[in-house]
Amino acid sequence: MSASSTPFLNTDTGTHPQLGPILSTSSSPGHDAQRLLSLLGEFIWDWKVPENEIRFSEQLQEILGYPIGEWGNHIEEWFSRIHPEDAKNSIPAIRACIEGRSLQFSEDHRLQCRDGSWKWVRARGAVMSKSPSGRALRIQGVIADISVQRERKEQVLRSHTVLANLSRELPRVFFYQFQRFPGGHCSVPYASDAIDTVHGVSATQVKENAAPMFSLVHPDDIENLRDTMKESALRLHVWHLDYRLRLKHGERHLFGEAYPTRQEDGSVIWHGFLVDVTDRKIREQQMRGTERQLHAAMRFTSLGMYDVNVQNGHGQFAPEYAEILGLSQDYFNHTEKFWDFFWNESLHPDDVASLKQAYQNHFKSHGEVAFRAEFRLRSKSGDWRWMLSVGSVVEWDENGLALRMVGTHLDITERKKHELEVKHYEDLLRSGRDRYKKLASELEILFSHTPIGLMLVHNKQIMRANPKLAQVLGYKDPKEMIGMSVLQMHANEAAYQDFRALIGERLDPDTAIEVIHRLKRKDGSFFEARLVGRILPFDQTTDTMVWMVEA
Repeated sequence: MSASSTPFLNTDTGTHPQLGPILSTSSSPGHDAQRLLSLLGEFIWDWKVPENEIRFSEQLQEILGYPIGEWGNHIEEWFSRIHPEDAKNSIPAIRACIEGRSLQFSEDHRLQCRDGSWKWVRARGAVMSKSPSGRALRIQGVIADISVQRERKEQVLRSHTVLANLSRELPRVFFYQFQRFPGGHCSVPYASDAIDTVHGVSATQVKENAAPMFSLVHPDDIENLRDTMKESALRLHVWHLDYRLRLKHGERHLFGEAYPTRQEDGSVIWHGFLVDVTDRKIREQQMRGTERQLHAAMRFTSLGMYDVNVQNGHGQFAPEYAEILGLSQDYFNHTEKFWDFFWNESLHPDDVASLKQAYQNHFKSHGEVAFRAEFRLRSKSGDWRWMLSVGSVVEWDENGLALRMVGTHLDITERKKHELEVKHYEDLLRSGRDRYKKLASELEILFSHTPIGLMLVHNKQIMRANPKLAQVLGYKDPKEMIGMSVLQMHANEAAYQDFRALIGERLDPDTAIEVIHRLKRKDGSFFEARLVGRILPFDQTTDTMVWMVEA
């Protein structure tokens, strides 16, 4: 966008369409000040308001890709390059300074580079002199490139979105930190509130001692659980959990994964999740029961028996087979009519090739390869039924060609329904597990390397903090802050309640909130902080949030 494409000021009247009349004075930023601020990543500007004249540090033009000297000194050089969506907030803030309603402003917005791309900048300014009527004559300030910070902020918000979506899709899952010390003592420093409904214990019960969790594990599974935990701690491999609980209202199956990290004190902390998979296990048991019934029917009944001449198609079929397909006996009395219906009307098109291949494998192997095929048939009523056909050629001619085949047709529609339900559940669980792994990796990178303070807060307690947050708040190590009440970051209880009142009505799982608030360091000193946070919806009663803290 050129500096003259959308006039910022009416040069005839000295007015701007949004800012109104403009007054003025003069001067320009000192060279030493420009150099110092440039070293700090900020670029000074000086605006003589009545003349619409502004001067920028040369480095600002460079970061936007413009050769030094290409910009003029008109205010339009700046404002014509502001992104239209950001001008809605930036312009009113500057207008307030010009009209004397404010002495300073600070706004984030995008500026267009010479190649057409956009950079995020933070522009801050203060009124240096006014006219007798109170309108600004001269405004000075700085502009800083904050593109990297904005990208990191977006990464945090994307991670929060993934976690929120995952929690909604898997309502019976809880996330936790599990710690095992060298002597064997175990604790759960953090667990989302869903631990109560999933595992039958509260987060408070197991925070210092995980014994209540182990006491509920099925006796047949406890040894394997402990052995896999020790192996994971030794080799720092992913810990796969698959065990049963014995609760008052019955047995429960749990499945999960946890990712270990060794601590300086020799303990190991796992970050992971557990999900209630009882329904899946029940479906698997039902499917196995159906399989047992199927094999029993094949051995002890003649349900769906057939005896067919392979060469001409003539044969006999049990009455149950005709009932499954809804056919009259007339179809079976006319061989050509029956097989035409079977192959062209009844058999599902997707199953034709596999059924023919099953026959060919049996015939070509001279019976060594068993004939077994599953396929769908549509009855005369239009319903699709899954069939299992097993059989064998019992007569061959002198050339080794099949003459006569006998076997059984069984209706396995219900079993297939169970299989599809189990597959759907496993696909959902696998998808959630893959997204959780990605999320865990992203969050670990963010907490370990981001230059912005981050913390995970649950019920007023800090469960996770990164080195930058410890530095901002004056702590030697982020581990000092684990388990600390967030009240220690505020002047007193009343100050914390003011903060909660400020954000309370705006807490929403799908929206990040941003506030400016006064916080307290470890040494008792105070500072103004920008906080960006999001509530995480593990369940309906949770108070778990991720906060970004910037001094």
